[in-house]
Amino acid sequence: MVAIDAIKSANAAIKAKLPPGLVALFVGATSGIGEHTLRNFYQTAPSPRVYFVGRSQASADRIIADLKPLNPDGYLEFIQADASLIKNVDDVSQKFLEKEKQLNVLVMSQGFLTTEGRVETAEGLDTKLALNYFSRARFIQNLLPSLSAAANSSPFGARVLSVLSAGNGEGQLNFDDFELKNTFSLRNAGLMATTSNSALAKYLAKEHANIGFIHAFPGGVETNILQAAHFPSVFKLAARVLTPLARPWMISQEESGQRHFYLTTNEKFRTGGWLTDSMNEESASAQKYVDKGWCNEEVGEKVWKRTMEVFERLEMERAA
Repeated sequence: MVAIDAIKSANAAIKAKLPPGLVALFVGATSGIGEHTLRNFYQTAPSPRVYFVGRSQASADRIIADLKPLNPDGYLEFIQADASLIKNVDDVSQKFLEKEKQLNVLVMSQGFLTTEGRVETAEGLDTKLALNYFSRARFIQNLLPSLSAAANSSPFGARVLSVLSAGNGEGQLNFDDFELKNTFSLRNAGLMATTSNSALAKYLAKEHANIGFIHAFPGGVETNILQAAHFPSVFKLAARVLTPLARPWMISQEESGQRHFYLTTNEKFRTGGWLTDSMNEESASAQKYVDKGWCNEEVGEKVWKRTMEVFERLEMERAA
């Protein structure tokens, strides 16, 4: 366990070590964990160039108004988009690449909670899987050249952080129904997204040895995700009643932001494939699943290949 005081000390010390002009892209950063990780990065990095993606222009305006005075030498730009559509991921990637050739930090925390069954996007993907996995894989695919360029030329290097559920839900993937069109359940959707994120972190770190790939479990964080969730009203009422009782076992958004900023900047995570728990340590439960062969490098290679097949199909359908 890395205590929060140690995290804060490391984050304060890193400020003097970060090179100026680091480029970062945050997806799902207009609230919650993503927003507070963004806040820590923008305030700490010298003259950063930061882009963030989300659906709410009003939330983005609030964040920009708060942050710009705290680091006037930085550049901060919002790109409004719904990342559940792969087409929109491609559009965001293109807008980013028109302005930047290198990318030092990619942080992805997009997603939502729901009790609904399979709800497909206009592209035929389940919305939960699109946000929790497919959009993240597409951002990585689109931006790997920029990440590699930064890893090869910047003293800081490059790293990718996917915040979801490392060590909490991995299992054996069903490659015969990778998109869960025939075997969908909330449990299977969670297993597929969690396992795929973990397996890709291991596989891509092997294929791109100079980039750090991290799949993180944030633990219990006091965000508004339960109230924003696609839950029946009675569930939301129960959440309002029960959340205060759970607070002793939860951390604040500010602490979560500090912990995820640590993952994106600490030298320990500069390279390699990392599955981390809520205390920023290597997840023992995730390693158990790796050892079982559920989310190791070999599985990650199959996941990447199958994912590329899905994207190729979507591209063909878009062109038709």
